[in-house]
Amino acid sequence: MKTGNIEDSGFLRPVFMMASFELVFLVIQFLVGMYVNLFVALPHSLSFLGMMGFMGVYSGFAFVMVHMMIGILVGLTSIGILFVSLFSGRFNMSILSISLLLSIILAGVNGLFFVFDGQNNINSYLMSIGFILAVIFDVMIISNSKQKISVSASGASVN
Repeated sequence: MKTGNIEDSGFLRPVFMMASFELVFLVIQFLVGMYVNLFVALPHSLSFLGMMGFMGVYSGFAFVMVHMMIGILVGLTSIGILFVSLFSGRFNMSILSISLLLSIILAGVNGLFFVFDGQNNINSYLMSIGFILAVIFDVMIISNSKQKISVSASGASVN
């Protein structure tokens, strides 16, 4: 690997692949989340039940759990993207990856608050903002890494 040239784009290819998979997970997350939002009636008070009580009294639990598990998968993938981006030495990729992780944390935390703390509309709103930001940052990461990979394949020098 030479400085100023990405002949060995060893760190950018995994970032590109992980971000591409994460974008697919985000689309699936959106579809499952919309199903839960439109067709599943959440109990109004879950804070006293805890997770085990939630499973016992709630018939739409499977869809909510699928939504939560995909969210965990998206979060873990964004952590992987962050670590690989940090090792790539590319400042812009690191900033985008940190922004991606923070937007996913925003969406996930507010999703949990929405389900377990009385379904406040502000939590739903912040969850959707986190999701939109995650999609934007993910697309920017894909675009940035793809551009640098294609430049390195042509042998051109980049800054």
